[in-house]
Amino acid sequence: MGYYTYNCGLIGTGRKTEEGVHNYETASHAVGGLEDLRTELSKVGTAIQGGKTGYVLTTNRHNITYGGTNQYISDGGGDMYDNGNYTICMNESNPTYGDFSASGRSNSESISYANTTVTTPSGSGVTNYRYIAGGWASTNLNSHGALIVAATTGNSGHTYCGFARGGNSGADGGGSKSQVDLYNGTSIQGFTVYSSYMATIGANDPSVCDLYILLGHTLWGTVFGTINKYNQTNTGYNSDAMWSESASQKNVLAIATLAARTSGAVPVQSEMQGIVTDIIGDIKTEFGY
Repeated sequence: MGYYTYNCGLIGTGRKTEEGVHNYETASHAVGGLEDLRTELSKVGTAIQGGKTGYVLTTNRHNITYGGTNQYISDGGGDMYDNGNYTICMNESNPTYGDFSASGRSNSESISYANTTVTTPSGSGVTNYRYIAGGWASTNLNSHGALIVAATTGNSGHTYCGFARGGNSGADGGGSKSQVDLYNGTSIQGFTVYSSYMATIGANDPSVCDLYILLGHTLWGTVFGTINKYNQTNTGYNSDAMWSESASQKNVLAIATLAARTSGAVPVQSEMQGIVTDIIGDIKTEFGY
């Protein structure tokens, strides 16, 4: 089974009853904001494609091998993954899944990290999403940069906006799962930021750290829904998610990327926070805010 957390820094069991839309922007800003963020997603793509070589850990970084295809990593080196890092646009409440592959789940199929233009993901349940990736090459982290993808449902009224990951972690049941909440509605460079990472650590393999960001801005007229997270407790699975949920949410930007440290070690928190702020800084520059 997995566990959920709801807008807090502690791991919890169960999912708190929704208390309505959490709008951390003022009404006047929301009214005057961007009509639909999907029309501006190419700017986000330019930002992350240009900055991806900097979205890395500095202390004992594992040089992830991008074996497999543009949809998954077959083996990231050092037995990191046995076909993992499948990434889908989130499209369900209360997930309990253990694993998925390219076909995804809940009518949402795996995205391609090679799609560097604005793309509608495959799957009948996610036609309101648009995503753009940082690019893919059959090389490694040090030469190519981080695998990163951004998506939004804009002002479509779609209930979900976020990402989920699935696959085999390569840990063979060893180690443990952890969740670290880096930012919880924090204002950074004018953006409202929610960010957490879910990790498989202590398995002697390189740690697998799935980093998620949910981003909003007053000039986008962002309205957040309930911020939800999922982390499958079985370390054999690379299965977790983070998403905003409400039919009233608007112009939330979701971002997912990946980090790893050698020997299953926990990443330095300030370095994970640094990746988040670097991504935000690149987006801020591209939008000219």
